[in-house]
Amino acid sequence: MRCWMSFLALSIALVGVPAFAAEPSAEKQKTKLPAKPVVRVTIAKDTTYITEPLRKDGYPDYVAALNQRMSKGVTPENNAAVLFWQAMGPSEIKKEFREKFFRLLGVPQPPEKGDYFVSPTEHFNRHKPKENSEAAPTGEDSDRDSLWRQFDTALKRPWSKEEFPIWAEWLAANEKQLALLSEACKRPRCYHPLISSPDNKEMVMCVLLPGAQQSRDFARALQMRAMFRIKEGKVDEAWADLLTLHRLARLIGQGSTLVDGLVAIILDGMAQAGDHALLDHAKLSAARIAEMRADLNKLPPIFSMADKLDVGERFFFLDCVSVVAREGMSGLNAIIGDGDTSKDVQSSMINSIGNAMVDWDIVLRMGNSWYDRIVAIQRKPKRYERKKAMTSVDDDIKQLAKSVRDVKSLGWALLGNPRKATGEQVGKIFVALLLPAFMACTEAEDRAAMQRELNELAFALAAYRAEHGSYPAKLADLATKYVKQEPKDIFNNDADLHYTRTDNGYLLYSVSFNGRDDGGMGESDRKAGEDWDDLVVRMSGK
Repeated sequence: MRCWMSFLALSIALVGVPAFAAEPSAEKQKTKLPAKPVVRVTIAKDTTYITEPLRKDGYPDYVAALNQRMSKGVTPENNAAVLFWQAMGPSEIKKEFREKFFRLLGVPQPPEKGDYFVSPTEHFNRHKPKENSEAAPTGEDSDRDSLWRQFDTALKRPWSKEEFPIWAEWLAANEKQLALLSEACKRPRCYHPLISSPDNKEMVMCVLLPGAQQSRDFARALQMRAMFRIKEGKVDEAWADLLTLHRLARLIGQGSTLVDGLVAIILDGMAQAGDHALLDHAKLSAARIAEMRADLNKLPPIFSMADKLDVGERFFFLDCVSVVAREGMSGLNAIIGDGDTSKDVQSSMINSIGNAMVDWDIVLRMGNSWYDRIVAIQRKPKRYERKKAMTSVDDDIKQLAKSVRDVKSLGWALLGNPRKATGEQVGKIFVALLLPAFMACTEAEDRAAMQRELNELAFALAAYRAEHGSYPAKLADLATKYVKQEPKDIFNNDADLHYTRTDNGYLLYSVSFNGRDDGGMGESDRKAGEDWDDLVVRMSGK
């Protein structure tokens, strides 16, 4: 990234001479009139994308704009985040941000001390056995990582209090908070205000996302308690926890950033793992399975990655351009996290040059054009269409990045229209530098969609077994009573999913990203650097 920024500075510096010709005369410098903020971008749909709200310096306030969009129609009564922070407490929000955060949330700030959710790390630190003490575990689990291994195991399979007493205590300690958080997930909206420090130019890229971060501990507690309840035979209670976890994923997915979307995918995957454990270990009637499937069908739609790219990520790009347009090199430092170079002579020169000689509207329009293209591709209904188009975009960006290094061509362009040439050069660098890993976004969304298809099939297969006493010989046997039509593998050109009946259980999988049949071996099966990535559902049929 530093290489890109150095090249950006060089591109701007190539047009340096005209900037110094514009220095005000000594007579004008003596006149002390109030300076009107100079806005070096045009506030319009095709450039800044939004025309309000504006900062005091006249530039768009993208953080405030995101808050306005996210909070539309949200009240303290329908917002899950209100109960979320009542249960979690304010400690994860920096003190200097709390007043504004809860003011935007529309509720009083919770007290510093209270009966709040206890994180697994906090509980571990309170209860970890001392080294060489009689309470310390013995045998192969005698090292200090043993309790965390127990924690991981309790998330993956049904377990009992006798097996992992410390984590049973953790769930008991959080019973009140889990009840409040579960109630929060019944609400339809989730708005966690975005707050950015003035020290960080109040930039979108610097906003805090405490809701998405803290939701993961809550999700782990729900998943672990569901596994605990499955072991105890409390099917209804376990399903309540898993359904709450599915709802939590969709609520977090209402956030505006890619981080929110990726966390939501993780949370829904955790819920699905719990679903599979419930289907595999609980004795469920066909009627109860039908009720569970109905519960899942009532859940709101999962988020669209295209929406995250179209708004949150677009605003991230435009905000970064605006910061550099108004603040020059110090704005670059805010983006790359570099040290303060504002006192350096060369940096001061580049600031002056850039402010005068770059057509920032060209940079903004270029960014909008790329986001329009990517969003349109992301909304295509078929995976193979998206993959082909995204590969073309990826190739174009690589070619664009290559063209940026052609300083000779830039020099000739500067002879004609220096502001335009520099704007186009700077725009190319910003595009190459700041566009998100959109290929990864496409893969993550497709993977999540395929996982949901597999999860729906798992419930259909369980319903078939409940009525027939065994799983079907082939997936086609599920149509049309248990599924409307047999799902296909979107990672394998819509070919059939792999399904094999095994003793009393089955193996079901998609070939996933690599498009290769790994025999039902996924990421969790990797041991020595393998790249297996099948999406797998295994049932033992116990």
